[in-house]
Amino acid sequence: MTAITLRVPDAMDKQLRDAAAGSPSLNDYILRAVRRQMTLDAARRLASIEPLDLSGEGDAL
Repeated sequence: MTAITLRVPDAMDKQLRDAAAGSPSLNDYILRAVRRQMTLDAARRLASIEPLDLSGEGDAL
């Protein structure tokens, strides 16, 4: 596991709280968003390293 520190500017507080209204907590919402972005970033890096031949595997990036 990697620990990260995320600093959210005060100007974004209201927008984040509004976006997280349906989540259990603001922290949970931010954590899910960061994890999702880290996954997308990792997939893009992996795809740029070497073309993947996934034919017949049923997977796609």
